Amino acid sequence: MSVRNAEKYLHKSSEFVNKTRDHWILQEDNDPKHRSRLCTEWKTANGVNVLDWPSQSPDANPIENVWSLMKYKLRGKCILKLKTLVRRIREIWRSLPVSYAAKLVESMPKRCEAIIANGGDWTHY
Repeated sequence: MSVRNAEKYLHKSSEFVNKTRDHWILQEDNDPKHRSRLCTEWKTANGVNVLDWPSQSPDANPIENVWSLMKYKLRGKCILKLKTLVRRIREIWRSLPVSYAAKLVESMPKRCEAIIANGGDWTHY
């Protein structure tokens, strides 16, 4: 995705969230592209608050579990067209039960405790 497209989508998302919430904070995973001067300046100029987050911390981000599950469900499928891949990803995403999301959210206190106990290093999550 180009910087211009990323900016467009972040701007679109931030406008939507601003309409639905009085206050919100963006959580990123400290990927270098998120910390670039261009991105940092854009977020500052557009009033986007970013949550301080340790770099390389997949244990603290339950969406990593979702991506892993989705990759597992896609493994072994012979998908030759981008359109087919997008459709399949959407099908998998929509099939995930709300209880799975709740389970991930409920795991956060234990995840945080494990991360702290490991001095910020990897855990079993």
